[in-house]
Amino acid sequence: MVESEKGISRQCADFVSRLKYEDLDERTVQSARRYLLDWLGCVLAGSTTPAASMIGGLVEEMGGNPHSTLIGSFRKSSVLQAAMVNGYNCHILEMDDVHKESITHPAAPVISAAFSLAEKLGSSGRDLLTAIVAGYDVMIRIGEAVTPSHYRIWHTTATCGAFGSAAAASSLLGLGEVQALDALGNAGSQAAGLWEFATDKAMTKFMHCGNGARNGLFAALMASRGFTGAQRILEGDRGFFRATSKEKDEWEHFSDLFETFRINDVSIKPYAACRHAHGAINGVLELRARHGLAPEEVDSIVVETYSNATRMAGNTGYGSEQEAKFSTAYCVACAVVRGKVGPAEFSEEARQDPVARELAARVKLVVADDLDALHPQKWPSRISVRTKAGQEYKNFVEYPKGDPENPVSTPELEEKFFDLAGLALTREQSSILCERCRDIESCRDVREFLAGF
Repeated sequence: MVESEKGISRQCADFVSRLKYEDLDERTVQSARRYLLDWLGCVLAGSTTPAASMIGGLVEEMGGNPHSTLIGSFRKSSVLQAAMVNGYNCHILEMDDVHKESITHPAAPVISAAFSLAEKLGSSGRDLLTAIVAGYDVMIRIGEAVTPSHYRIWHTTATCGAFGSAAAASSLLGLGEVQALDALGNAGSQAAGLWEFATDKAMTKFMHCGNGARNGLFAALMASRGFTGAQRILEGDRGFFRATSKEKDEWEHFSDLFETFRINDVSIKPYAACRHAHGAINGVLELRARHGLAPEEVDSIVVETYSNATRMAGNTGYGSEQEAKFSTAYCVACAVVRGKVGPAEFSEEARQDPVARELAARVKLVVADDLDALHPQKWPSRISVRTKAGQEYKNFVEYPKGDPENPVSTPELEEKFFDLAGLALTREQSSILCERCRDIESCRDVREFLAGF
């Protein structure tokens, strides 16, 4: 099918309305199951933070019909508020999944909207997985179509997340092509999120993820009641592509709908930092393990990488947790000093560690033209560590740990889940939820998933 026969927006709506569980191969089902577990761990851990108490307190004050679960507190609220809170909390620790070419974090908006709506509707586990696949596909393809120019100003997870959550919700609601198109049309008019917050190291990024989940879900719920939306929201003269991107040939990203599923190309994050810092962290951890590097032995570290990494994860200060997560220098220093870069490495105590701070000041981050040319298809880093004794150790990370080309194994993923869930739950409770994720296809009613919590 060529674009002239059916526009991109309608093609996406057709995909969402026709996708069935039976269309999914085993690899795709397994991917959806894995990202559901990863999302759940991120939401649970995020719910324990001070940032979570802000939105949680507001929603508690506002009240709402008890449709869906605020994961962590396990109180009920309206389906829209649950989607928003869970999407917000999912992103707080910067450990939620990421897709390279679109530069998006799909789980926060897509699964948050899908799970909340599935609870309200009493959908089956298979329907939930199908909705997740649909939402990831639409969100990621739109993100690919507008990257990289869009990403310079717009936070892609926020903007494209609204489309992804609308697609997932449309799938669960059983909307036909016409209503799914209305949902996407009105999601596009709510697709917002600007990077300016990064200038001030503000907390806005969490809100972006929550709004992406809520706005797309709202658009789908309204479409189910007959509320109409733009029919060419993506490719129209005043649509999303023209308004927010300078890219061309958007159609190439949609030509293989139903043939391949983008959810199989998503990365899982093993470190609690901006993904742009992960190549450097991965490389330093490998050198530490290989050569037994101790912080007192290191004279300097040079990280060569691509320009987006220096722009987004080039903070030189780490006075706050948020600043530190976007400081490759601090993350690399933690990797040397502590041998890991998890949530604990961004605590006030960890950030004040004089050894880590002194080492971070000797980390240099530079753009390498050859690595810049590989991005966003690859997010590589080249690391050079010079010791005080004059030795030099080098490492090149083409695919950071967690990429599909360098995957996190199922045991590693479950270990990550238990580490994150353990911030909110007992080991026994975490084990129950892990087992329910493993067997989600057998769940007849998603309302049973959180039974007992």
